[in-house]
Amino acid sequence: MSNINSPALAAKAKAMYGQRLKKEDYEELLRKGSVGEIAGYLKNETEYGSTMRDIYENRIHRGQLEGLIRQNMYEKIEKLLRFSMLTKNRFYRMNIVKREIEIILLALRSIMPDKMEDDETYDVMVRDIPISLSDYFSFDVNEISEIMTYEDILDILGKTPYQRIIRPYQVEKGEKIDFTSIERDLYSYYYKYVFEVIDENFSGKKRKELTEIYRTQIELLNIIKIYRFKKFFKVTNDQIRKSMVRLKSRMSDAFINELIEEPTAERVLQRLEESKYNLYVDDLDYTYIEYYANEIRYNLAKRYMHFSIESPIVFTVYSILLEIEITNIINIVEAIRYDTPRSEIEKLLIY
Repeated sequence: MSNINSPALAAKAKAMYGQRLKKEDYEELLRKGSVGEIAGYLKNETEYGSTMRDIYENRIHRGQLEGLIRQNMYEKIEKLLRFSMLTKNRFYRMNIVKREIEIILLALRSIMPDKMEDDETYDVMVRDIPISLSDYFSFDVNEISEIMTYEDILDILGKTPYQRIIRPYQVEKGEKIDFTSIERDLYSYYYKYVFEVIDENFSGKKRKELTEIYRTQIELLNIIKIYRFKKFFKVTNDQIRKSMVRLKSRMSDAFINELIEEPTAERVLQRLEESKYNLYVDDLDYTYIEYYANEIRYNLAKRYMHFSIESPIVFTVYSILLEIEITNIINIVEAIRYDTPRSEIEKLLIY
């Protein structure tokens, strides 16, 4: 069934989407008082049990749970790829390319001298990639968890395009890594690959719809970056400008520059509120802008999930909806960690 437009793949993805967490699941999760209780509910009452069957809920910690949740996402993607026999098709490999880039960035974070306590999550995520999915990667994922230096990462990446992208930023152990530029270059490569594959394989309405989905992703990526830099980092406008992914963004260069020139994060939000993007601003600040971005992604993806019968589109939006579900669960786990009122977290759940 190696047909890129196979109706069976769309039907399979829609059926798997039907197993998503529902309103009643989120209500139950919000009632839980510990990470172990959340893990127990996911294990015993939801489809996540397929990944968590061997865990002891009373011994699991936050990083392990988040790693297992992401592992479940990888397994679902692999299930669809194996079902469709399209693991080598360039369009369906786009998802693998994105995962490869995520893993490379996680590896780089793990060797940064200013690595934070929270970065244990990254180590767990690298370890928890299913071996079967790693078979589709262009480099040996198993070696990633052993890296100690930038040179180690370059060696693992071998002759992949990623090595050529990150080599110019090589530093010695303990030196500061230009993570912002590396992230920009890797995602620029990813989106260039995406649009090339779309243009090669599709035309008409299907090409237009797929392009819209990915252009929206770039737009939201840039908005969040600008806000985060203004809110949390002391960087120049030129440094922010360098971080932007400009490829086929729906947002004009002129408007991006206007946002970058705003003096504060709050002014960025106000400028967005006044623009055609019509961003609603409230006291949740950064948390809300993340919510805003995910809500746009969710509504776009959900629309296509319900109304499209095209396998490439359904597969793409299913992956997006999986990522948003993971964000929902992690937000609930974080609420327990920081003793955040459940009513505040409930407002940030998107489903």
